[in-house]
Amino acid sequence: MTFGLVLLALVFATGLPLICAFIALMNVRRYRVKAHPCEAHVIPTDVKRRMAPWLNRLGHFGFRQVQIARLESAGFAEAHRWILVNDEEKTYATLERTVPVSGAGPRVSLSLFTPLRDGTLIVTLDRRLTRHPPSWWRDVQRYFGTVTSQWKHHYARIRGEQERILPATEKFTEMLAADEEARHAALVAGGEFTPTRQDPDVLRLRLACLPSRVLPMLGDFFRGGYLGSTSRRDVAAPAKAKTDESERIGGAIGLSLNQAVEQDLTRYRALQAVGSSPLDHVRRLVLLAGTIAFFIFLFGQDQPLQTALTVVVLSALHEAGHWLPMRLFGYRGIPPLFIPFTGATERGRKLHAPAWQQLVVALGGPLPGLIAGLAMLAHGYFRPDTPLWLLDAAGMAVALNALHLLPVLPMDGGKIIDLLVFRDLPLLRPFFTVTASISAFAAAMVLKSRVLKHIAMAMLGGVIWDVRTIQVVRGARKLPWAGEVNDEGEALRRIFRGLRQEGHGSFIGSDGWHKKIEALLMEVMRKRPNLATRFAGGGLLLTAGAMPSLLFVGVLLGPVLGDAGRMVRTVEHVSEFRKIYPRENRTLSAEDRLTLTELAADTEKAPDGTPTPNLDRPRDVAVALASVLGPRVDKVDWQKATIASRTNVISAHVLPIWVEVQVRQLELSAADNRGPETVRRAEVLLHLFSEIEPATSYERREAFTQAELRVLSIVEREAGAGRLDGMSLGRLDERISERNVAPVPEVEGLLLVAAWAERSRLSAISDAAAQASLDPRFWRDLYPRIRTVRRLLAEQNSTLVPASVALARHWNNTRRVGELPPQIGMPVAVSAGEASLILDFCEQHRRLTWRRLSTLSALRLEGHRQKKGSLPPMWKHTVPGGAIIELHKDSGPYLRLTDRRDQITRRIPTWLAPATLPVPPSGPSLDYDCPLYGAPALPELSHN
Repeated sequence: MTFGLVLLALVFATGLPLICAFIALMNVRRYRVKAHPCEAHVIPTDVKRRMAPWLNRLGHFGFRQVQIARLESAGFAEAHRWILVNDEEKTYATLERTVPVSGAGPRVSLSLFTPLRDGTLIVTLDRRLTRHPPSWWRDVQRYFGTVTSQWKHHYARIRGEQERILPATEKFTEMLAADEEARHAALVAGGEFTPTRQDPDVLRLRLACLPSRVLPMLGDFFRGGYLGSTSRRDVAAPAKAKTDESERIGGAIGLSLNQAVEQDLTRYRALQAVGSSPLDHVRRLVLLAGTIAFFIFLFGQDQPLQTALTVVVLSALHEAGHWLPMRLFGYRGIPPLFIPFTGATERGRKLHAPAWQQLVVALGGPLPGLIAGLAMLAHGYFRPDTPLWLLDAAGMAVALNALHLLPVLPMDGGKIIDLLVFRDLPLLRPFFTVTASISAFAAAMVLKSRVLKHIAMAMLGGVIWDVRTIQVVRGARKLPWAGEVNDEGEALRRIFRGLRQEGHGSFIGSDGWHKKIEALLMEVMRKRPNLATRFAGGGLLLTAGAMPSLLFVGVLLGPVLGDAGRMVRTVEHVSEFRKIYPRENRTLSAEDRLTLTELAADTEKAPDGTPTPNLDRPRDVAVALASVLGPRVDKVDWQKATIASRTNVISAHVLPIWVEVQVRQLELSAADNRGPETVRRAEVLLHLFSEIEPATSYERREAFTQAELRVLSIVEREAGAGRLDGMSLGRLDERISERNVAPVPEVEGLLLVAAWAERSRLSAISDAAAQASLDPRFWRDLYPRIRTVRRLLAEQNSTLVPASVALARHWNNTRRVGELPPQIGMPVAVSAGEASLILDFCEQHRRLTWRRLSTLSALRLEGHRQKKGSLPPMWKHTVPGGAIIELHKDSGPYLRLTDRRDQITRRIPTWLAPATLPVPPSGPSLDYDCPLYGAPALPELSHN
């Protein structure tokens, strides 16, 4: 929380002054204002309606209206002033309503003036008007939340003044004009502003004086008085316009129809001339900063400055792509010099432009950047020495311009769809918006993305605008001259004349009326695209949108599809070996089935009744459940348990857990030196391993092999400690000899091929997951992925046999499971993962076979010692597969098994490690030392 507060303080300490400085830069001009008295009927109806609550409030304090004036200034699109007088307190009030051309929105300002005989004016202003008031002012300039508080403050200032006078209204207006001239001259004389060359009535701020303007602005901001307002807390809201209200036309003091239309046209053009407000510029900069931050987060956390510069340049080029065709086609309202991120292209106007020109303007932004980015990525594939920063720029160009091609307003793709389809079929637009938002919601739920969810909500909110658009389009279609007029002024006159004649004069001046007129004007002047333009535009949009989509989908799915093809071929090979796998034809009685099912259910539940975790780790489960399941597992008929496992009566995870429980019981008895029980459990387990053969999967085989190695280790320990009598030695020798038989090729071949098929499936799934979590800079992975797809396609068309299948067929022919022949006798295809699996599979067979032989040798030597009283003077034997077992008596008697395969032949044959692949790791040598009686004592077994 402390960090958050510090971060918030830093944002306010750095970001807010910068924003205020930018706003000050947008307000670096001051304009001379001239007042022209006018009649009340000249004031637009909506302006009078909105100002009525202010006039009523001032009337409550004794003010009466004496004059109305229209203010003329280059800085105002529309401005009026009301002059009111309070005869009793000898005070004038001016009420000004202004609409600045900066686009900051309307503002109402109240000023109170009390003249004195010596020429001094006591002035109370509700805003910071000037830092250089006239010398005859005794002014207060600050924000007042209510008209009442401002009047009370002014009244407290003038209450003790006996020299108050009330000049005539004409005299007072002359005083106001003189005050305006004095303020204008003081701004220039003080060196803060200088007149512009184009118009001396317009003053420009010196940049050196910018800091002195930011601090007062910050103070006004925190006091709540910076942003302009058209209301006070004690001023009632303006009444709503009546539907039957209309401007009076004709009569002695009224306007003719043509005069009213011209007045409407003048007001509309004045409001349309309003420039972008400072907040609009801030919004654009914030949007640009957000785009840069998004791309840095997504693409360039390692190089933020380079990424930010790339995004700025790409955005500028995108906007220039819109600006250039606008200039060529004669659009109005765009500057001759393009300045990015200032909204220059947003204000371009050519309402009667042919549809093909509008299409070129819309596509001019994203299409060149998209093509250039794709071309550079293609160049990078054939020229690996292309600089990485250039490829990053190309990839971001594709991403940025593809984003703009989304068929959603206000994106360029949405504008094109709107131009080609929705303007003529407006009913489709809400349907399209709802469908797109639902799709975005579904994607957000699947991907658990809050960003997509917010985008979907914003898209759904656009349905309201779509419905309004339908009304505008239908209204425009009712006009018989729609699409025939090319002159904007003539079209506006016809629109305003129609509104006046139909009695809808109150519409002019309603909230956002000029924007609605703009939408109607665009529709009546729009040129409908012909069939060729529709097909060409739709084809270009589909092609432009398909290029990055196909690129991304190809990169995303190519390796996965290749792996899927490989999986299909592997399944065919598994079926080949499954046909010769020994079938389980035995069945269980209902009683046996019930008993084993209940035990399996208890195995899959923890003692507290919750599901047992980590069922795929039988050793961990056995440690937790050994005390609970031990007595019950001791009574299990392992032949029946094997049948239940192979026929899916019990889960495949259960049988390895029961085996691990038995091994756990053996280890506990050996740790507690319970000799007879240890021997009995070892015999049971060795018999158990014979009963549960053949294993049904490579994972089960691994688990059972590790369990048998632990049993053999305990048998060796017991024999080396001299705790086994002759009968026990004989029984254990018999059990191990039963286990030391040649593996069945039909079983081992299927286990090997099925293991590789399963790993291929998991590899495809992991590839799919990796593709789903693709690095946002996908172009960096593009080239290796394309090469992977090409390799997989080449492999799919190949007739080579997988190495695991070829080896399994070799074992079926030779009956020598676990052998890696120098030559396989057929062309094979092998991957690094498959080679490692084959080596591990063969090493596991060899390790278990050699350990059985070592344990048998230890048992027989212990029997010799018990009979003869000592070990033989020399004992050495060769073990099949490339090892020897030799008796060593120095430093304690023990048996040493030495792996001599590297001395006899190469451990990894060439067909399993071709030159095109790295040599797979072969693992350490299978050397092993088995202590005998009289060797140093081994560490005691742990109970854990």
